[in-house]
Amino acid sequence: MQLTVKAIEKTQRRYMDANQHRPWQIMHGLVGLRRDLELREGNRKVNAIEWLSNGATFRGQHWFEVTEHGAKARGYNGTPYEFEGHVNQTLALLAMSNLPASHQFKVAGGRTITMADLVNHAKLHITTREEITWTLWFLTHYVDIDAEWTNVDGELWSIEELVKLQTRANVLTAPCGGTHGLFAIAYARNAHLYKHGDLRGAWLDADQKIQRYIELARSQQNRDGSFSTEYFKGPGYSRDFNERLKASGHMLEWLMMSLPHKRMNEPWVRRAVASVATDLVHNAARPAETGPMYHAVHSLVLYRDRMVQSEKPETKSLAETKPATPEQLTVSDHIAEVPNNPSLTESSQERIDRVMKAPPVPEIPDPPMTAEADSTTVAETLPSITPEIADVPEKSEVSVAVDEESLSQKAANHIARTLRKSLPENGKVAETSPNESKQQPELIGPSLEPVKIAIEPKGEPTVR
Repeated sequence: MQLTVKAIEKTQRRYMDANQHRPWQIMHGLVGLRRDLELREGNRKVNAIEWLSNGATFRGQHWFEVTEHGAKARGYNGTPYEFEGHVNQTLALLAMSNLPASHQFKVAGGRTITMADLVNHAKLHITTREEITWTLWFLTHYVDIDAEWTNVDGELWSIEELVKLQTRANVLTAPCGGTHGLFAIAYARNAHLYKHGDLRGAWLDADQKIQRYIELARSQQNRDGSFSTEYFKGPGYSRDFNERLKASGHMLEWLMMSLPHKRMNEPWVRRAVASVATDLVHNAARPAETGPMYHAVHSLVLYRDRMVQSEKPETKSLAETKPATPEQLTVSDHIAEVPNNPSLTESSQERIDRVMKAPPVPEIPDPPMTAEADSTTVAETLPSITPEIADVPEKSEVSVAVDEESLSQKAANHIARTLRKSLPENGKVAETSPNESKQQPELIGPSLEPVKIAIEPKGEPTVR
């Protein structure tokens, strides 16, 4: 938990410029840090949600525009990293800030719109001609899981229909390894479980797809805890920080929405969290691709909030809780109530108390007529994909107080030594003796000042 919090707080000290960074970059900051995201505007810092709500523009264009049926986020305009790249992507990422339906945004002409206007337009303009991943993600948050409606073309739609389409979608050919689609159907599955307590029909199909890809992710995990840079296509590892974080951050993000609580302390999950968190801590001063970096931070935010929630003593499993009727269901049934946790810093606790908690994943009941899967069917004995690590003299301490013998600490040490090798002193790398290779030193790394900006390094200009 301390390593996770450190990674979140270090990333929070990367500041984007409200007037120069593009909406696509800023909205990814919002999914990662939610209501805590701060931007630089001139010589001051501003809260990103407040800034966005007060008529934010980019090159003279507002983020949102009024439509005949409400409002929508400005769509892709042909220039990469300006506005959203997929239909309703802005709204899905913004949904993680848990803004009420009545929340207002100022737009052109002195007018105001609300989240309800954005929901209405999204519902009425659903079409199979467009990708539905982000629409499912967004509407799951704001629409009742059993809702049905008719779009402007007279077609009957529902959340369940969106889940069916996403379940049939090809994961291997989808952007970001298909992880966003898996996140969306897991989010919808959780909402369905909270309301109904069981999985049947399309919902059982969705869950079976989720379980299949959980096991595939686990079977192809690298020994240092990172996930395959090939996502689900096969094993893969990269020594490049951005490539490694892109894959592991996206994978861990959807897993944090998909895994039941009873699996959160499994060694492979702890190794994955340690891998992502350590990469963010030890590369805090390196240029980072904005989208992958903030999806990685979001995975840690989900982990942090779920683990804090799990400490609540009166938490019951789904099987012990009588499902609520639609009339009894309230917003609080979908948002985790987080108790005070003295083990966290005061600032971290404040953030947990006031930001949205994605629904903690309920325990999934065994499907009817389906035998329980053997947890040992997928061996964790794949050959190592990571190179041999040479021990390098430490440069400054980043103390993390966790159990020396824990697998997550071992994974963190492994990554730390890898990263120190890429930053040798005087260009020399020390040799590692057989005895030294078995030692588990404290998590340490170079002394780095926090970066003030987050940029897209591929051909994008550096923004000061």
